[in-house]
Amino acid sequence: MRNLKAWRRRVVAMLAILAAAVLVSSASQALATIPHSSTGVITGCYTSTGALRVVDAQQGKTCATGETQVAWNATTISASRWVSGTVVPLVRSGGVPQVITRQPTAQLPAGSWVVTAAVLIANSLEPPTSFRCFVQSRGKLIFVGGQLQDWGGAGGWHRTMVVTGMVTLPEPDWLDVFCSHDQTVPSGGVLQAESVDVVVQRVAGVF
Repeated sequence: MRNLKAWRRRVVAMLAILAAAVLVSSASQALATIPHSSTGVITGCYTSTGALRVVDAQQGKTCATGETQVAWNATTISASRWVSGTVVPLVRSGGVPQVITRQPTAQLPAGSWVVTAAVLIANSLEPPTSFRCFVQSRGKLIFVGGQLQDWGGAGGWHRTMVVTGMVTLPEPDWLDVFCSHDQTVPSGGVLQAESVDVVVQRVAGVF
């Protein structure tokens, strides 16, 4: 009889623990909305060291100071990131595209990719000049680009150009970052790209 009572107590205790675990799990599922319940978008924050964490944007969570926000659709099937801190002096002649960084990893598989490239540019020169940066594939010359209009040293030395877009690679390829400026500028001073941060996300389809 004593053995039976002890067995029953153990069963009741185990059921209580299981019930508590279910309640905790249910509460967590009720509070968490990752990905976004309406858009399916996942929001994350990453640091300069490459540490990435997911945040619940639907619940009002945001990135902390020193973190950069990145978002991707729930249909993302793979992603990659590469960062370069190599300083690249820009030529003084206008309209000459330069390689700022080449993709250091293996070729990206064929498919649709969402691309975000952030290029930090330093310019101490006057008069102002217009900067252009773009991401280009090596094979089929597919590219996405942007423009930083009329900026000179009087407005502050540093600017970050963020290039975003989607490319569809018909075959495996690399994506490289190029920059140029429109006007020929004088010698002396500082004119250079100081860092590049590229994030690519392969998606199951265009969204």
